[in-house]
Amino acid sequence: MHAPGTAGYENALARVFFPDAARRRPACVVAPRTAADVATVLKAAAEAGVRVTVRGGGLSSNCVADGAVVLDLSEHGNSARPDGDRVVVGGGATMATMLGVLGPAGRTVPVGVSGHTGLGMATRGGIGYLTRSLGLTVDHLVGAELVLPSGDVVRLSERSAGEEADLWWAVRGGAPYVGVVTSGVFRTHESAPVWVDRAVVGLDALATYFRVAPELPRDTSMSAVLGYTPLSPDEPVLFVYTACASGDDSAVGRARAAASAVVAGAGPPPLYRSEGSGRCLAGLPEFAVPGAGGAEPGPIRLPRPGDGPRGSFSGKAVFTGPTLDAAVAGALADRIRAAPTKACRIDFQHTGGALADVDDTATAFWGRTAEWSIPLNAIWDDPADTGACGSWARGTLGALAAHTVGVYNVELRPGLPETAAETRAAYGGNLARLRALRHRYDGAGLLSPLLA
Repeated sequence: MHAPGTAGYENALARVFFPDAARRRPACVVAPRTAADVATVLKAAAEAGVRVTVRGGGLSSNCVADGAVVLDLSEHGNSARPDGDRVVVGGGATMATMLGVLGPAGRTVPVGVSGHTGLGMATRGGIGYLTRSLGLTVDHLVGAELVLPSGDVVRLSERSAGEEADLWWAVRGGAPYVGVVTSGVFRTHESAPVWVDRAVVGLDALATYFRVAPELPRDTSMSAVLGYTPLSPDEPVLFVYTACASGDDSAVGRARAAASAVVAGAGPPPLYRSEGSGRCLAGLPEFAVPGAGGAEPGPIRLPRPGDGPRGSFSGKAVFTGPTLDAAVAGALADRIRAAPTKACRIDFQHTGGALADVDDTATAFWGRTAEWSIPLNAIWDDPADTGACGSWARGTLGALAAHTVGVYNVELRPGLPETAAETRAAYGGNLARLRALRHRYDGAGLLSPLLA
């Protein structure tokens, strides 16, 4: 256990990715080694009336809370091992750790766009370059060890029956509301190279992008970023990231032609364009706009003890259908031009395809009709920009409101004016069932104030 004022306490918080979470002051940080240790902490916290938060990969805004006990699973649980066509991961495992052990075996699991995410993301979604072709990370979860707020430990799978079948449903999309996942088992796929085309073009291409991307076959995703780059210091750009998961030459040709159609929609030649191939995730370029002279963006790095000031971040993420059009393109172009800082960005993570192969009510995850997951990222260093950046992120949602079909549940934050509405949008028709399970297993809100 690391108490306030100790080096272990400060180092644990310094390694949390989300800057606002890292600045909070929990009661203590505990690094359990086993599920039994987790159970002991949960029972002690419940008796003391103290909340518990969970740090896995450390990217969640909710992994640290003032006055709470932080269960830091990353210190002893960042492990993974292949098991035939499955992979078994510890509760603190990152997706990079999982993919790292699968690579030599020629296997993979579809994950998000960052290898630093952990089981919190993996059990609540997991949207990345292979979602369109293979589905969500959570759709590949076939087993989980879950410690309930009572301290009981259950092992869940599709064979679970009775009340445990309800927990198996809940853990796939709503794990934080019913317990702490201390181990997971994922189904894997044969790994193959992914062809990638990246282009930086003017905002006039955005309407073409909205038209072309939904027409692509499921083996190809076309994600994008609206943001700023030294390639165009005074005018925001559209960065298009096309990824084809098929090794067939004709499929790659179709993907290249689609990317070229979007580039042509901008009018002038692209500021940058390149193509290549690699294996997901470490072998692919970062999902970020290239820098001056086309320099590769640096990889996302977890913070380290001793790093300087880290600024602030406010994010929203909504799901939209395939109906985004020229009017939306114009409105979003205006919004990114009005961003309070040039670090702000609007992402379009292309979904559709295999996302809809699972019914919305088969798991707690909601949003299977989405064509895009759209994170709105307000990023700033000067505290004076705090209000403007938060308002910008919320205001940008208005340009998407008519096309929004859901909210990505990983971005839910308690205590905001919009929390209740976003919670309803995040879980849709699954909310009543999930809320009932939350009250059954965590009526006191030991693990989360959401869904109260």
